[in-house]
Amino acid sequence: LRLLPKGTHDYRKFITPSELGHFVRDAGLEIIGIKGLSYNPITQIYSLTNDTAVNYLIATRKVSTN
Repeated sequence: LRLLPKGTHDYRKFITPSELGHFVRDAGLEIIGIKGLSYNPITQIYSLTNDTAVNYLIATRKVSTN
């Protein structure tokens, strides 16, 4: 759709959900949810999806050490 200028993103620098998962666990956190984020330029509405290929959100919590 050419919503952004060419060259805006360098996809080699994107952090994948699995890479982020490693960082999260190394920081002593656990993943409690992950969702993709989709944008419809016609309706200008964002939606949560299961597609984490480009945009995603991750929820974490500190691992209990009791």
